[in-house]
Amino acid sequence: MKWDICVKGYLKLIEEGCPEELRPTFCQHCHSRAKLHKHGKYKRAIITLKRLQEITIFRFRCPFCHKTCSVLPSFLRHNHIAALDVQEQVTLRRLQGTSLRKISEQLPAQLAFSEKTLWRWKKYWEKRLDGLRSAFWPIVLAHCPHLLLPRGSEVPGGSWAWFFWVWNKTWRQWTDKPVGAFQWLVFLSPPMAATAGG
Repeated sequence: MKWDICVKGYLKLIEEGCPEELRPTFCQHCHSRAKLHKHGKYKRAIITLKRLQEITIFRFRCPFCHKTCSVLPSFLRHNHIAALDVQEQVTLRRLQGTSLRKISEQLPAQLAFSEKTLWRWKKYWEKRLDGLRSAFWPIVLAHCPHLLLPRGSEVPGGSWAWFFWVWNKTWRQWTDKPVGAFQWLVFLSPPMAATAGG
C-alpha cells in the first residue's frame, strides 16, 4: 500500500470493497510470490487527532503455507488504536520540553493514554529513527540535492529536530497528500515488526 495514504484517502479507496492494489505481492511468512487470496475483513477502531472512527482492514491467505496476514494502511501501527498522527504530536510536544506525564494529563478525553503508553511510543520511535541514521541524509539529498542546510543558531539540536526540520522543508516534494512525518519515517526506515495475523 502507498506510504502516503491518509484516512480520508483510504476510506475513499475501499468504498466499493477491497481494491486489487491492496493485495500483497508475496507471503510474509513463507515468502512465496503466489497470488494471495482474499480472506475476509474486519472492522477496527482508530483514534486520530480529529476523531475516533472505524475503518475496514482486509485479510489475505497464502495458498502455500495457508497463513493469513492483514494489510494495514500506512497511518497505523500493528495492534495500536492511535494513528501515527497522534504519536507524532506526542513526540513534538516532548521536543518542546513537555514531560510525558504532563502530556498524558493534558490529552483530551478521546486521546486518554497513560504515561507508560507514551513512554513505549517514545522508545519505539527513537529506535525507528536510529535505524535510519546511516541512510537518512543520502535519501534526503538524493531527492532534494539543492536543500540549503541551516547555519549558526538555526541548526536543529538533535536527531528529532533535524528529522522534523527536513520534513517541514521538503514534504511537498515527497507527497501532495495530508500525511504526517511519522508515515514518512516508516516509509524510509527498515521494517521493525511483522504485521502478520493482525
